[in-house]
Formats: sequence, structure tokens, C-alpha cells
Amino acid sequence: MQRKLSQFLILNSSLLILLASCDSGDIIEKTVTQESKGHTVKLTATVTGLSDLSDKYSLTLATFESGSNYALTTYALPQTDDETEVSLVIPNVGSEVNTVELAITNRLRQRVITLASINMDDYAQSTDTIRLMAETVDVSMFNLIQHKVFNQSCIQCHGGNGGSGAASLNLTEGMAYDNLVDKASTRKEGMHRVVSGNASQSLLHQILAEGGEGILHYNHTEVLSSQFKDDVAAVRTFIDDWINRLKPEN
Repeated sequence: MQRKLSQFLILNSSLLILLASCDSGDIIEKTVTQESKGHTVKLTATVTGLSDLSDKYSLTLATFESGSNYALTTYALPQTDDETEVSLVIPNVGSEVNTVELAITNRLRQRVITLASINMDDYAQSTDTIRLMAETVDVSMFNLIQHKVFNQSCIQCHGGNGGSGAASLNLTEGMAYDNLVDKASTRKEGMHRVVSGNASQSLLHQILAEGGEGILHYNHTEVLSSQFKDDVAAVRTFIDDWINRLKPEN
């Protein structure tokens, strides 16, 4: 079933003030016009997987200042089981905004993962509506980890060349889940790569956490931090929350 969600965030471009004088019984009207300032940004996308997100997170259309990973403003999409067509309009995006992003944010309005983004500096001279086209986006938690973490940072060593990958771990799409969840590590005796429902006991958590640089022969923490920079702590927590929500088979 497909749902359509059209939300329009509209600020009035003019303000009508009626001033009345009762001295002569006449009513005098005065109109004061306040011009719109800033740009208008329109997002269109088709979204799936919203119901799989932990309630700690939201899919939002968010604005960010340069150098900050905390949103100035956010508009969260409601969680639903359906495929949802989204049309969102934000007017009056001011000059303080550096990027407008379709992003996963946490309860603190902190950016976790960016799905689509536009740099407002590229449109400084434009007066037209700026369009952010995200097409079809699957925001289920493991899919986000697969596409935004494994595909971008991990498969170069873990299966990207068609082999089984380092440590016999293939993290390519369609292989990663089964090779991780409740599977014994081939490099760390007595540990599992991912322990369903228990992030802290999972080797994946330990090698990505601060201080995990020396657990294995390769510095996995550096790989993650080089990709996500200031967002790395939020990404680690997102991965942990995915693990903790997994239900053990037995």
C-alpha cells in the first residue's frame, strides 16, 4: 500500500494590520507588507522502512549551519508501515543555513546519517524554488548501515573484490547480515561478530568504539571516524541501537 504525504510549511509573505479610529466613526485600513526573505526548498522523495526506525530516531528535513551537526530546524516524517510519497516545502531559509538535508536525526536533533543534501551557497544568487530530489529511500536501520557504513567504508577490504574478504568476512549487500549476526569471529576466539540484543558483547561494537584500535590488527575506529568525522559518535550509537533491537533466535 502506498500513501501520499504532502506537508507544506508556509510562512505568510505579508502581514495585514487593521488600524481603526473611532473618533469619527470611520474605519481606516492600513496594510503593512513584510517581504519574504530567504529561499524556498522543496523535497520530493519516496520513503520506505520508516516503521523499522527505533523511536530514538526520526527521518527529518533539517537545516544546518556550517560546522554544526545539530539542526537549526527539523521537520520529522511520521513513522508508517507504508511506502510514502513525500512532498515537503520549507520557505524563508535564511542566509545562516549552510545545508538543507534529508537526514536521520536523534532526539537531540543531532545529525546521524545524511541521505540527501543541498549546499545553500550554490544557490546564493537564485530566486527560484530549490529542489531536493531524493527519489526512493529505504530508511530501515540495517539498510542504512549497509549503504552508508559498510558500502562506503568496509567492503574495500571485506568482499568488495568478489572474494570472501578479510577475516573471511564479506560485508557486501546480501551477505553482510548473515555473516555478522550471531556468527563467531574467526579472529577473536570466544567472541561473536554481532550478538543479537547485546551490543556491548559484540565484536563489531568493540572494534568501532573509542579504544578499540588494538583489538584486531587493523584500526577500524579510524576508518569510521575518517568518513563521519564529527558525526562518528552518533553513528556508533546508531549501530549499537540496531544490535540491541535484534532478537535472539533462541
